[in-house]
Amino acid sequence: MHHTGTLFMSKTRPIVARDADGSFRLELALVDNMGRNPATGRDEKEAYRVRWSGPEAKAFWEAHQSDLTPGTPLHAELARLRAHPGPQAYPPMPELRGRVVRLQLLPRRTPAQQTNTEAATA
Repeated sequence: MHHTGTLFMSKTRPIVARDADGSFRLELALVDNMGRNPATGRDEKEAYRVRWSGPEAKAFWEAHQSDLTPGTPLHAELARLRAHPGPQAYPPMPELRGRVVRLQLLPRRTPAQQTNTEAATA
């Protein structure tokens, strides 16, 4: 399964490691904010854990390491997504795991931009 869209950095810190062949590997925990569920009145979120290996991942990390903080929006193109049992949580929620095809840092919206956007769509 593939995914393309906006995801957000979670509170879990990025992991930098080496693959078995010695290449650079970046692992990120991301969140899809799916909006409020009218039935429960709660915000629905979906967890992603993605890996990205190679020189593009290393260049991205070197350029944006300090920007990858909780809530940072990213445009993500992911491949090979599979659902796995998630971390210990209640209620239990699956975690989607996959590989990064492309990742792009998006600008954060300020409260003023959110208000202007909401006013423009009303």
